[in-house]
Amino acid sequence: MEWKPKGRPRISAFKEFHLAQGEVIGIFQGDRGKNPALDIVIKYRDRNTRDFVVRTPKHIHWVIDLLLKKEHNKKLTLEFIKYLLDSYDKIKPFRNKREQRECRLHFATKKKLKRFKKLNAYGQYSVEFLATVMELLTMEEKNGYQGAFMFKGVLNALYNKEDIFPIVSSATHNGR
Repeated sequence: MEWKPKGRPRISAFKEFHLAQGEVIGIFQGDRGKNPALDIVIKYRDRNTRDFVVRTPKHIHWVIDLLLKKEHNKKLTLEFIKYLLDSYDKIKPFRNKREQRECRLHFATKKKLKRFKKLNAYGQYSVEFLATVMELLTMEEKNGYQGAFMFKGVLNALYNKEDIFPIVSSATHNGR
């Protein structure tokens, strides 16, 4: 997978995850946060795009997908969100360049996600895609930004709130 950052030459992902339902998630070298050498940028190519558009997984996209899943199977979706929250607390940031380049997933595995497979019938994204993106976003968040827990806040809002306004507000917060 390749991506062209604004004002810079095209670059290739140093790691790709090819998922069962056709999505491809690419990991690129980032340059932000307290340790830019270990920062990552996450991009994906959706299984539904024919023109191979590379996209950024925005919080609001997966939030809407989880809200759709929650509307159809609330109990299982809440179990999945709880699994993601529990995983968040266990995920560690990269300690060195080797760990960043290997970028191993410990929670977004087929075996651990099998019990949530029924949720694939709702929304656009597979459970495997959501869990992979979320594990990577957690690594990114924990690596780069001291005290930045927006991602965890969004998951908590999804788990604890019924009203859509605070959920969407937490997913679209832009620092103002």
